[in-house]
Amino acid sequence: MKKVVLSVLAALAVSTAAPAFAADMPVKASKMVAPVVVSPFDIAFGVAFTSDYVLRGISQSNRKPAVQGYFEGRYNINDMIQLYAGIWGSSVASYNASAEIDPSAGVRFTFGNFGLDLGYVYYYYPDGTSGTNAYGSFGEFYVKPTYKFNDWLSIGGVIDGGSNFNNGYLIAGSKTAYFYAGNATITLPWQFNGVTIAINPEIGRQVYECTGCNSYTWWDVGLVFNYKAVTLDLRYWDTGRHGVFVAPAAFGGKDLGGSTFVATLKFDATLSALK
Repeated sequence: MKKVVLSVLAALAVSTAAPAFAADMPVKASKMVAPVVVSPFDIAFGVAFTSDYVLRGISQSNRKPAVQGYFEGRYNINDMIQLYAGIWGSSVASYNASAEIDPSAGVRFTFGNFGLDLGYVYYYYPDGTSGTNAYGSFGEFYVKPTYKFNDWLSIGGVIDGGSNFNNGYLIAGSKTAYFYAGNATITLPWQFNGVTIAINPEIGRQVYECTGCNSYTWWDVGLVFNYKAVTLDLRYWDTGRHGVFVAPAAFGGKDLGGSTFVATLKFDATLSALK
């Protein structure tokens, strides 16, 4: 009987000691993984080289090459709202101004596949009023909606205008001017070594309310090749006002609103993408 009691006590001792022994085993602590913190600030920048600076169908560089660049600071309030402010510049025809420098600021909204950009841009032309064909500086407000249907089709539009066109320089009557346009981006289903190809058509209408000014319609279509930060844009431009917008005779008298083909090489990046 004593042997039985001793056997039971020994078994109980082993069973109760086992958990205590396991609990006393040294356990390696799991490493704490720091959460990834994404900065709400970002900077976008880029440079472009174009065979002709065409704006709404009209050459701004007298059918000659131009160099362009931009810098834009961004702040993401959340996934839906982004504030931005930046500056864009381009060389232009010397009879217009020394250059074109456009500071702008606004806010971009994103609601699913729908985007909306609201902002203000100021077209600044240094030494712009020094000649008879020159430009006066002025500002305009703009609205740019976009909608992405799927991975291959997006559409967009823009309404842009103001009441101080050309700062009143060489303007008779109303200084109100505005334009509206619609565009689409159709991404083709083929890729070659990471190069995407898209077709980008656009049609727009520029309206001038000043006395003797010529409102007009323009259209363009581009074949766009993109590889990472590099974009090659091959684009055909045309307007309904051939022979109306003409360079001064001393600069060749070229038709600035006629049919033309433009090639543009662009490099775009963001600071966050470089990290």
